Amino acid sequence: MSTDISALSTLRRGIGGPLLFAFILGDVLGAGIYALMGVLSERVGGMLWAPLLAALLLALLTAGSYAELVTKYPRAGGAAVFAERAFKNRLVSFLAEHRMGLS
Repeated sequence: MSTDISALSTLRRGIGGPLLFAFILGDVLGAGIYALMGVLSERVGGMLWAPLLAALLLALLTAGSYAELVTKYPRAGGAAVFAERAFKNRLVSFLAEHRMGLS
């Protein structure tokens, strides 16, 4: 009575190399905005909320993407599972997980 989740899926593959790169780059660089709050406030002064709002919107897009992918591929592994499913290549999966681990 066990059914394969991927056999029931009707979604088309929409994540290509450039999109996956942008997705991971956004995860890594997005955290940097919080590490430089002092420098940022010195440069923008009263407009400190604007880059934080931009970071929030990007984080919400990332969270929404992860939520969509987790419902499509309900397996532990995060970005590595998504990269493996998108590219059908274990090396790409390893590199995605390695990059996420370094960030």
